[in-house]
Amino acid sequence: MKKIPAIKIGKPSILPTSFQQVAIDRGVPILTLEADLLLKRIQDGGFSGDFLAAAFLSMYRMRAEFVYSLGELIKLDAEGFRLFHEILHVRFCKGWNDDFLYELEQKIMAVK
Repeated sequence: MKKIPAIKIGKPSILPTSFQQVAIDRGVPILTLEADLLLKRIQDGGFSGDFLAAAFLSMYRMRAEFVYSLGELIKLDAEGFRLFHEILHVRFCKGWNDDFLYELEQKIMAVK
């Protein structure tokens, strides 16, 4: 399987001022999506794989329903929680590319 590269991000200064200020005030780091790790976790299956797949698909297709409760985040290990956090910020990262996200979506859908 071809390894999917991580999306590279620049400095948080590329964020809209309001989000950038919230990130600074609340200490929210903007993390690079580890796409290869995300795909591996989804392929491994189980609750975390299903949860992360649903989260990514809902982030990418804005009208896609996310059927989990956010309270279920507690079921994720630290790595899964970090991946969820990365998914939430994909479109805030400098250099995100829709072709890349579409390719990742198709690979996730092939697993599910």
